[in-house]
Amino acid sequence: MSNKLDQIIDISISLSTKTITQAGFGTPMFLGESMKLGANTRVKSYANMTEVAVDFASTDPEYKMATAAFSQEKTPAAIMIGKKVVKASTAITEATNPSGDIVNIELAGIGIEAEVGASITTLGFDQAEYNGTFTITDVIDDDNIRFTAASTPSATPATGSGTYVLSETWANAIQYCYNFNSTWYALAITSAVEADILSAAGKIESLKRFFLARSSDADNLDSADTGSILYQLNALSYDRTATIYNGDTANYFADAAWLGRMLPTVPGSSNWAFKNLVGILPDDLISSQSSAVFINKGNTYENFASQSITRLGYVASGEYIDVIRGADWLQARLQENLYSTLINVEKIPYTDAGGDIIENKIREILDQGVENGLIAADADGVGQYTITVPDVSSIASADRLARLFSGVNFTATLAGAVNKISITGNLSV
Repeated sequence: MSNKLDQIIDISISLSTKTITQAGFGTPMFLGESMKLGANTRVKSYANMTEVAVDFASTDPEYKMATAAFSQEKTPAAIMIGKKVVKASTAITEATNPSGDIVNIELAGIGIEAEVGASITTLGFDQAEYNGTFTITDVIDDDNIRFTAASTPSATPATGSGTYVLSETWANAIQYCYNFNSTWYALAITSAVEADILSAAGKIESLKRFFLARSSDADNLDSADTGSILYQLNALSYDRTATIYNGDTANYFADAAWLGRMLPTVPGSSNWAFKNLVGILPDDLISSQSSAVFINKGNTYENFASQSITRLGYVASGEYIDVIRGADWLQARLQENLYSTLINVEKIPYTDAGGDIIENKIREILDQGVENGLIAADADGVGQYTITVPDVSSIASADRLARLFSGVNFTATLAGAVNKISITGNLSV
């Protein structure tokens, strides 16, 4: 639109509002083997049980986990369900070697069930070199998949009573789900088998997500039993895996319920202990059994003084879940706030004034941490943290030449939470 005032007063307004995607800390993913998602769909989001019921039957464990999550006092805005590939032995029509060490497997419907990265074990062909365990490298169409053989097989098509089994480890399935959609934060799996929990826990540690497992194994009630899943996870000092003991893991998904109850809360604002889980049967544990679980940094859901509550909110290393989740939130928001500044201003100058900008952006997030209840405040509400930003003159010349503003640090006192109260009283007449 033409404006004569432009000839006298030239005003230019730019919108410095480029945004970046914030890491989320409220979405759980439930990973299972029901194989109900579509071909090559690893993860799908659901806002309610009506949506879940479109893909899963009420008897499917993924459905039951979703029900547990959506039944709590507070519920997630959405959940995700992931797929671990597993397919029982099925007959194969033919295997061919179109070139080199590439092998095509032909069978009606095999491509629908297959996923790139899953393992395929083939047996029973008349050409021995077509038999073995291989990794699927391509899904050609609904009837064909491809893998790379260890050596160049015969060009003659392999026929006979060939069969295949599709499978993958829980760790691999988690990685494939993460590659497909990484916007989930916390994981629970349909399995309560110790080996499966260990496989998932190791992967989650490397992905910097959070895993909540459930176990009903009685050996968890003996703190000295080195074979228990609690003992093993504690020995590994995992910060990102927590386990809840519950006596009936086949019918009750305490892990999914606990995630559903806690993930809607702001990181740092809530203690994971003392929470009621709707629809979950609590255990009647004697004190020695509870203590055995806690010694190895596990958690329980039990009847305690006529209330059904979670205890005590540990991860396997002995840290608390709210601290781990709060630290993850703090790191993500600091990175996002500083990066948003970098892309929305012409530049942050490599001067003491630029250092002030960096300090203020850090302070914004630490103040939010105070408001959330993650970082402690004094009686006047002042956050108990300090930020140190060096003078530019003190930064090494190599860092200045590389435009690396180094030496920035902060310290903060966690607000923590009360899990036990001790009172000494005296009454006199």
